[in-house]
Amino acid sequence: MIWINSQRLFGQHQVVMANQILVDSGFENVRVDIIRNTAIISYENNVLRMKSSGLITVLDKLSRFGFDTLRIITLVNDIPIISTQFTSTNFYKNSVKSFQIFNSKTTSWGSYNTDSIWTVIQNQIPMNRHTNKFDLVFYPQFLMKNVLLSQLYEVQLNIAPALEFSLWRGMNFTGQVIFPVANHYVFGEEGNHIRAGFITMAQEFRLHHSSFGRVVVGRFNSDRYGLDGSLTKYFFKERAYIKLNGGYTGKYQYRSGEWFRNDLSTVTGSIKGGYFFESKNLQFDGSLGRYLNGDSGFRGDCTRYWGETAIGFFAMVSDGHFNGGFHFTIPIGKKRYVKNRSFQLRAPSYFDWEYNAGTDAYYGSIYKTQPNDNRVEQFFNPNLIINNLVK
Repeated sequence: MIWINSQRLFGQHQVVMANQILVDSGFENVRVDIIRNTAIISYENNVLRMKSSGLITVLDKLSRFGFDTLRIITLVNDIPIISTQFTSTNFYKNSVKSFQIFNSKTTSWGSYNTDSIWTVIQNQIPMNRHTNKFDLVFYPQFLMKNVLLSQLYEVQLNIAPALEFSLWRGMNFTGQVIFPVANHYVFGEEGNHIRAGFITMAQEFRLHHSSFGRVVVGRFNSDRYGLDGSLTKYFFKERAYIKLNGGYTGKYQYRSGEWFRNDLSTVTGSIKGGYFFESKNLQFDGSLGRYLNGDSGFRGDCTRYWGETAIGFFAMVSDGHFNGGFHFTIPIGKKRYVKNRSFQLRAPSYFDWEYNAGTDAYYGSIYKTQPNDNRVEQFFNPNLIINNLVK
């Protein structure tokens, strides 16, 4: 009995120590439990830009405890997103930064399905909660057109700071103001004025077996306000997904010296699917949708990932009109953020841009619901994260 109590006390001491180490590293929503020398951990990374860097840091900090297995849940706004597991004894003989544990896929795996492991720790009170903490993020906005014979390119450049915070699990508020820096008249007179950007409240939730949902209400980009919702399901060992999206919006824009708003009347929707080829870090996406101007069509994307950079191209047809171009997402912020207890002032983590080769902004037009909606920051494919750990 004395031996059992001593073992239990030692396990409790490990839990306290592991919690404190991860909190001292800046991670939020930290939970730790130990079951038969298997450590179950949840953490939210709001201090390191790259997803794999956050996971590497967790592994590095906990390697000293000598656990047989580490099962780690990565959170976003305290919602479990992916689960990763590491069971190699080589992990404890070598520095994590040597990556020797990751040379064999048999030693590690990742999944969107967190159901079984999350139930073990979801009722724990997390350490260093993410709620009631404010980020002021200064987003650059850049648009470019080539439609005039008298000028090679016409540009619009804005600086758009956004206040972002969460008040409860899965919730996120964004309030943004756009300050114009340069604006050519082809982008419209609205571009000369200080104006509202994204003003939204989003609620994310997860369903069982690798399924997620999201509902957003507020003011989006593309002169739209209203309601947007989506459901996403992952399958085929996290390589494939299918996503349903719908929106009910109205128009809000600047006309003839006045702000104009019409009623909610535009219905948009899409069904989208994709597949990730993990051997090449290639993501293929295809969607059928009804767009903002009442047209319907198909769009296909191919994206290649190099660490934190994503580069790809797209082609689409809508109501018989063909278009295409390329897109990229690149890191621009610091690799590590400096965050105090309640406030952080920073640049965005990534800058994304899409070049429309057909210069046609009417057909296939759609909106975004958040300023950091890009192909890296919102892409949590566990196969890509494991690949980044290998390299």
